[in-house]
Amino acid sequence: MSESQGVEPAPAPVFVDQSGLRSRLFRRFGWPVSVVGAILAAAMGGSLIGVQSDAPAMGIPPKPSYLPATGHLSPSHP
Repeated sequence: MSESQGVEPAPAPVFVDQSGLRSRLFRRFGWPVSVVGAILAAAMGGSLIGVQSDAPAMGIPPKPSYLPATGHLSPSHP
């Protein structure tokens, strides 16, 4: 009763970048993108903290008063 080990060898990778070109390309474009993202995150955080908290209030006009409905369509019709 000889059973073989149930361990199979790992399959070989389909694509291997031995030159390192792909990693250099990702690194070259990744740094500027991450810096821009960090600047945007800092700006968003600063706006949430409320750097300028003495902002003027919004001028919302008062609600106009409406006349009560009388049942007439117009004053010219009796």
